[in-house]
Amino acid sequence: MKVAVIDLGTNTFNLMISEYNHHHFQILYSDKYPVKLGQKIAEQHTIDASGIERIKKVLSLYSDIITKHHVDETIALATSSIRTAKNQKEILNLIKDQFKIHVQVIDGEREAELIYLANQFAIKKCMIAASYPVLIMDIGGGSTEFIISDEKNLLWKKSFLLGMARIIDEIKPHDPILHSDIENIHDYLDKILEPLIRQFHIFKPQALVGSSGVFDSIVEMIEANIRPLNRTESCCVITQHDFNQIYHDILPLPYSERLKYKGLIPMRADMVVVSFVLIDYILKKFSFENIIISHYSLKEGVVIEKLSQK
Repeated sequence: MKVAVIDLGTNTFNLMISEYNHHHFQILYSDKYPVKLGQKIAEQHTIDASGIERIKKVLSLYSDIITKHHVDETIALATSSIRTAKNQKEILNLIKDQFKIHVQVIDGEREAELIYLANQFAIKKCMIAASYPVLIMDIGGGSTEFIISDEKNLLWKKSFLLGMARIIDEIKPHDPILHSDIENIHDYLDKILEPLIRQFHIFKPQALVGSSGVFDSIVEMIEANIRPLNRTESCCVITQHDFNQIYHDILPLPYSERLKYKGLIPMRADMVVVSFVLIDYILKKFSFENIIISHYSLKEGVVIEKLSQK
């Protein structure tokens, strides 16, 4: 059975085509393209004409790829930007009419649940599952999901309107970022993440799991600039020291210089600094020494859920 999963995110659209049977799946194709739907969405609550054109361009490409792979089923999920857009209905109708793709708009709780399934599967596959609770973190352009789970159970989950595009709209940091910008972001996080802080003290997670996205970029940047890592298809582990080296490299750089930084793909260069400030905040707030980086996220969660239903 071949299934195509399209994750219609705020900054990127992701396509994964996989073949699955019984309790196994194989990824046949995986790619991502920038759409930058988060530009001004926090202020205007709409996706403008240029954003709609980018949606059409990427989905036209994806439709051709899906056709060439002869998939049996296509599942398309829209998250934060389309979820909160006033012109959501117009966009969904356009996608259905032009590309014959039915898009499901999922809420933050559903998004967090699929992210949990993906990351639990990934770390078990790496043989590093632990009985103690972990904190899973999935950073997006429109929202960021935090999940606390142990080896068997999802203990707590919440999707925060804390995407990188929204933080940039709210704080408007300089380029390169200033120390005062970082302080403003920290103050903002203290307020927004108060529910997470409460739950952390209840469940006491002992490890941080970073879910795909910018965390994959961190792996690429470490390998390109510091040292090789012991990686598998689904995950690897980095130290706080590794992250700190990249963090202190990137923070002083303006956008034009970040574009040249080895291992950083251009589509992440605009928001990587704010992402790093958030990751650094979590590492220090909760005293995590390492990050388990899972290469799986929402789209893998969709297929893993299907496997569990067979």
